[in-house]
Order: sequence, then structure tokens, then C-alpha cells
Amino acid sequence: MQNRRTQKERREEMRERLMKATINCLHQYGYHGASLPRILEEAGVSRGAWSHHFKTKKELIAEAARESLFKSAIQQAIEVSPDFTSKEQLPELFDYIWKNFYQGKVRDVWVELTVACRADVELRELLVPVFDEFVVSLDALWRKFFRSSSPHNTPVEKILNLTLYVIGGMGLQSILHDNPAYYQSLRNLWSEMILPMLEIKAEI
Repeated sequence: MQNRRTQKERREEMRERLMKATINCLHQYGYHGASLPRILEEAGVSRGAWSHHFKTKKELIAEAARESLFKSAIQQAIEVSPDFTSKEQLPELFDYIWKNFYQGKVRDVWVELTVACRADVELRELLVPVFDEFVVSLDALWRKFFRSSSPHNTPVEKILNLTLYVIGGMGLQSILHDNPAYYQSLRNLWSEMILPMLEIKAEI
């Protein structure tokens, strides 16, 4: 006989469905098209059940961004970091970042939220601390696995965050100008430029 789920397990399972449905709807319909009824329908959650956890759709979106975009990205980075043991693998690392975070669903959802925040002050106020939390976690991850090379001594998090902004710009541009080979060549060039500035921490 199958054990009945506890109330906590049911609550966590419902929350997971809400997070997934929110990201899926943002991707499929855009920020303005991802209405609360549409999200709840996809998640299979009633409005009454949803209201026990969130006050507004924007709160739900901010939490989905925290859990399904940013925390998920950090966890994914932690899992794959041991695969990169040499700084000569930087092109491979940047290709992984490109494929998993700056193409497809993750990129599209982040673009939707970024554009929406330009005019939606309430959404921006909810998402700013979520993004700040992500940056703190990301900086710690960079420092754990990398160090700056002498004589450059530029903080490693600045080097690698700049890398993300460079790759992110390519990802945004690729929506209108889809040229994979060109962006590959730019990433390879960037790898060559920063290679002398970085070292992999041998003890990791």
C-alpha cells in the first residue's frame, strides 16, 4: 500500500508545479500573456490553494525566478564545475554557459522579465533582491574554483562576471541575428583574451 503524502510534501509538490508552470508560461506567452489563470491552469492549482502561498502574480513570478532560474543555475554550475579542471577548457566552459543559460528558455524568460522591469516598478522591486542574491552566490562560486593570475590581480569575479555580460549580450543579439558560428568565434576570442588572467584552483 502506497504511503499517503504528508501535508508538507503536498505543499512542496504544489509549489514545484507552480514554479514550473510560471516559467513555462513566461516562455510560451511572454510576461503580459502569462496571466494568473493561465499559470494556475497549467499548474493544476486552484486560485484558493494558490492564495495561501502568494498575494499577487508578481510575487509568484519573483519566487519562480529565484527558484527556477537563479538557484537552479547556481546548482547546475556547482554540479558541472568539477568537469572543468584546466583553464584551457575556458572555451568549453563558455560554450556550456552559452547553451544552457543564454539560449532557449532561460534566456527568453530573463529577457521577458528584464524588459517588463523597465516600466513595472513593483516587479522590479521584487526582482532586484532576487538578482542580488544570485550575484552574491555566483561571486562565491567564481572565487571557489578560480583565482586571478599574477600580475593581473583583477578580482576573479569581475573577470568572469564581465564574461557573462559579454556572452549575455551575444545571447540577446542572437534573437534577431542568429549566427551560431559567428558567436562561437567571438567566445573563442574572448577566451584567448582572458586566459592569461585566470587560474584554476588546484585544490578543487
